[in-house]
Amino acid sequence: MPTDLELARASCQLDIKPIHDLLLPPSRQLLRNKIRNVLEKEPLWDLTIRPHLNQAQSLLRSLRLCHRLLQLRKLHNWSQEEYREAILLSDDSLPTTLHETAFINMIYSQGTDKQREQWLFRCQRLEFVGCYAQTEVAHGSNVQGLMTSATYDCEDGRDEFIIDSGGIEGAKWWIGGAGVLANFALVQAILKIPQQGGVESLGPHLFLVPIRSLTTHRPLPGVTVGDIGPKAYGGFACMDNAYIKFDNVRIPRTNMLMRFSELARGGKYTKAKHDKVSYGSMVTLRAAIPETIGWVLGKAVTTAIRYCITRRQFTSPGEQSGREIQVIDYASVKHRLFPILAQSYAFILCGREFWKQYTQMQEALVTKGDTSILPEIHSLSTALKVATTNDAVKGMEDARRAMGGHGFSWMSGVGGWCANYMPSQTYEGDNYVIAQQTARGLLKHLQRLHKARAEGKEYDLPTSSGYLNLVGAKPTPIAATYVKGDVEAAKNFWVNPSILLSLLSSRAAYLLGQLALEISTFPQKPWTDHSFTTFSLCRAHAELYLASTFFSISSSRPSFPPAVHTLALIYSLHTIISSLSDLLESETLTPSNARELRGVYSWVVMERLSVGDVVGLTDAYGFRDWEVGVLGGKEGRVYEKMWEEVQWREGKEGRGKRQKVAEFEAGQVDIWEMVREEARRVLGFWKEDAEENERERRARL
Repeated sequence: MPTDLELARASCQLDIKPIHDLLLPPSRQLLRNKIRNVLEKEPLWDLTIRPHLNQAQSLLRSLRLCHRLLQLRKLHNWSQEEYREAILLSDDSLPTTLHETAFINMIYSQGTDKQREQWLFRCQRLEFVGCYAQTEVAHGSNVQGLMTSATYDCEDGRDEFIIDSGGIEGAKWWIGGAGVLANFALVQAILKIPQQGGVESLGPHLFLVPIRSLTTHRPLPGVTVGDIGPKAYGGFACMDNAYIKFDNVRIPRTNMLMRFSELARGGKYTKAKHDKVSYGSMVTLRAAIPETIGWVLGKAVTTAIRYCITRRQFTSPGEQSGREIQVIDYASVKHRLFPILAQSYAFILCGREFWKQYTQMQEALVTKGDTSILPEIHSLSTALKVATTNDAVKGMEDARRAMGGHGFSWMSGVGGWCANYMPSQTYEGDNYVIAQQTARGLLKHLQRLHKARAEGKEYDLPTSSGYLNLVGAKPTPIAATYVKGDVEAAKNFWVNPSILLSLLSSRAAYLLGQLALEISTFPQKPWTDHSFTTFSLCRAHAELYLASTFFSISSSRPSFPPAVHTLALIYSLHTIISSLSDLLESETLTPSNARELRGVYSWVVMERLSVGDVVGLTDAYGFRDWEVGVLGGKEGRVYEKMWEEVQWREGKEGRGKRQKVAEFEAGQVDIWEMVREEARRVLGFWKEDAEENERERRARL
């Protein structure tokens, strides 16, 4: 007998193939499916054992995952791209994740050709495993205020930097991948050059600093390094976040990344052409966040929607069959879950579009030294990071709550995803702090625009900031073109993308204008007094980009089912409804408009997508059952799976979990020594490869 979920799927009228191709281009599908087919057969990738492990056991498992990935890479002859896809599909940030996504990328983007040649091969084979060390105990987003210094020493023929934390407050903290594994750190430190009569400070630069011995894996002299312990809500359990303190550690001058700024032997410094080149490392990490977090939000909403179709609760008055109502049919559930589905699509599609812009900028920067669009990419990446992380974490929690009591179980999967991505609101910069960077960038454009106008000149605004032309103009209320009371005409009017985008543009322009007015009216107020206002402006800037890009993508091909366009409508309407106070305050909308918009939004959510449609839209992600929560299985046999999952402690089979969990119970052995030994196995894997290659070479001879 088919389940409720299978019946809902059978009622879907959508062709999900073009939607799946939209979310995940066919070339990426082939890559991902190839890796999935390997990983889903591996016992270590049974994600249901994770909640039963403590921190040390989780780290041990994550290092075993790293080691097994190296074996699989060799066994299946994976390319670097395939290997990275396997890391992403592991669902947790592993000790090698940041080595692949940050450390290697930064050496490529900010290292000279000679430095790339010297470092990248050894990094790719994991002889060198690195981490990115910026955040300190007492400093985070403000890189100019870092205490860690790199002082150049050329006395008596030396040609070295002295890396020093300057005390406990300057110790690096939260450094992913360094707690037990990394043997190198890419350190953000303040460059200092001795001058006659003192020392000149030249701001933050990047330095490659060895932290552990390549032979014993023990901390090197002057380096104090270790794991910082469990994190809030059990999040990041598979990542060995570290503390690192440097006490006068000497490194060669050539260990400073010098593609853009250079220090020659003897101390002659050549400044980078653009003062924002140093932001390149942060932009790299921020630029990938929107799409990444969109996929995780997709897992949460897929699980919630599938479960809410299966779950039945209460009966309708006069119901003759006695069957309870599917939870998905409740308005309160649709109003919570459908906007999350729309946000996930928006973050994935727009995030990928932004990543294309970022890679174009990066290529121009690396090959030509072209920094012309770096400020725009930096500003927009910051805004997108702020908006997507805030909304995704909230969306995951809303998805969990929509599943009722069972949503609080580890079997929903959402608790783990939420715990792992909750810190995204503060890593790579606290959202309220970094929002000021976007606001400053917008104010600079506004200032230049006004100056150009005063001089009778044109000023080219970035595409994302075209709305700045509206700043200072008296808001024009939306002029309804339908007869009041004509419900159908009102619906057609308010679902027009150009109307919705004009509202979002007016909102962003109003907030920027208010900030500019406040600054000019009260020049004595410190910038920090505007930080709450800048957060709202930053979100408005990002949400306009997300909505306009989503509409552009959803209407770019006639093959895309209308349901994708409906998601773009839901995203935009939900954003507008959530910011009605700004639009009413600016007099862009009247109270009557606001009431009509609420009614239209409710109609779109309740009527424009059927339950079959949303099943198809979640199926289009292409998740396999092992990637989502137990409650989100594709067959919809939730209760049987839940029952099976709890039997293992009593000696029942329970998918073999008893034995799998037992593998991580140390018994009388020091589990932290097991963790360290596993780290040594990962780092020594390249030697096994080298020895085998040597044996093959000799055999051929």
